[in-house]
Amino acid sequence: MDFSDLFVVIALASALYAIIVALTRQRHFLAKAVNPHRAAWLLAACAMLWVGVGLMRWEARTWDLRSLLGQLAQLVTEEPTPVPVKIGTLAIFLGVTFLTLVAWCYFFLPRDPSTFRRPEDRKAAFKYYVTRQKGGLDYALLGLGDGEVLEEVANPKQILSRAIHLPKVVAEGASPRIRTADDQILFWRQMALTLHKRMAELDGLIAAAHQGHNRRIAFDAEYGGFFFKYLRLPDPSSPVDSGQFLFGATLNQIELDNQTAELHFRYLMDAIGFIEKGIRVN
Repeated sequence: MDFSDLFVVIALASALYAIIVALTRQRHFLAKAVNPHRAAWLLAACAMLWVGVGLMRWEARTWDLRSLLGQLAQLVTEEPTPVPVKIGTLAIFLGVTFLTLVAWCYFFLPRDPSTFRRPEDRKAAFKYYVTRQKGGLDYALLGLGDGEVLEEVANPKQILSRAIHLPKVVAEGASPRIRTADDQILFWRQMALTLHKRMAELDGLIAAAHQGHNRRIAFDAEYGGFFFKYLRLPDPSSPVDSGQFLFGATLNQIELDNQTAELHFRYLMDAIGFIEKGIRVN
């Protein structure tokens, strides 16, 4: 057996793959080049496979599977392999590689924030990064400074898994009891608005650094933590523009320590940013 033709095809496929990676100019190729454009890479994979199989069929002059496999077998024989078979095999190798990349992104990477672009995608983005992703955030809220809630999504199952281990809560005129998911959601909703209303106090704490106002804050509490980010600062000259902020929270200290909660918050923040670009000029 002679593997020289097979080695040539593999070498060419590797070289073409390296060129493609270099042309994308992305340091994190899977996360930044493939994941945001899964559909395009899937289409490219199918096209490459079709070209490869088509060349094999053209050389074999039949769709018989044994004949097609026989064309591939020529790569490891001592007989010279026809050029169409070499090119077809190269296309098949690249097609299978692209399919593998797309499958890896689908099963192991979260949906890229840039895929949320339309105004109607906002609710889907909240549900995706709060309820469909394992761990990370337990709750997220998009609100205005006047108290209006634009979007609010919670993961009650995740909240309850931790809430039963937290200190009890006391409602007015009632005995201490284990907090419910609704209790914690209410606490977070109030916390988000409180942070906005008292931001001047927090700005005063960092005034000595002369680096401007707070825009993004992360709190690592005794039980989990939460994040606050101004997407649009309040406009003092406008009687209606009270600012827009994003708030996210988790009760899971592990998700906070390994930065998964912050990562999902950033994904959601980026997704809203892409949606906003379709609504207004930043």
